Amino acid sequence: MAKNPDTERSNRHCFVAAKTGGGKSQLMRNELIPKTGIRALFWDVDTDHKCTRFSDRGAFLRALKSADASGKPFRIGWSGEDNPETFEWFCRAAWAVLDGSRETWIVCEEMADLGMGQKMPDFFRKLMVRGRKYGAIVITTTQRCQEVPKALITQPANRYIGLHEDQDARYLERATGLKAAEIEALKPLTFWHKGPEGTQKISTKYRKFTP
Repeated sequence: MAKNPDTERSNRHCFVAAKTGGGKSQLMRNELIPKTGIRALFWDVDTDHKCTRFSDRGAFLRALKSADASGKPFRIGWSGEDNPETFEWFCRAAWAVLDGSRETWIVCEEMADLGMGQKMPDFFRKLMVRGRKYGAIVITTTQRCQEVPKALITQPANRYIGLHEDQDARYLERATGLKAAEIEALKPLTFWHKGPEGTQKISTKYRKFTP
């Protein structure tokens, strides 16, 4: 159960979106997620991140319990079944280890694949809405922004919007205020970052990744 709420913690959630080949995973690995020294959980069925991976629920929970009790940094990933029920189980496990006295990064890749529509599962909603004061930093990604709950776009303090076209670009203009033409004009590995300090264009580099 999440513990030690700290209401002074700021919203550091992130939403990352770009069409296939836009560079979402490169941006996250290179710029957004610290490479060492963090507590991190990954919903990562496509193995895009460096972590210790599990596809068995029991083994995952045992590893998470041990890592949490150690007080040391960890990077634990789920790369097993990819369905809504398993995702809600993953979110419940993440909620259970949140501690407002320290940060926990929760990285959730390719949200559109879960078919949520506009309804967020209960524990995922808890992570998004209440997780901040328990040290959660939730990062969600998608290629198909119209197929995820709009709250994933509007609630995070940081939105990173990469290349989209046509209807997706126009949808993101309505959701974020960024101009559709400016979204369509982006190159791969380039993003608009809209955050607490304003809007700026940023870029990252391609680096070969070995899981």
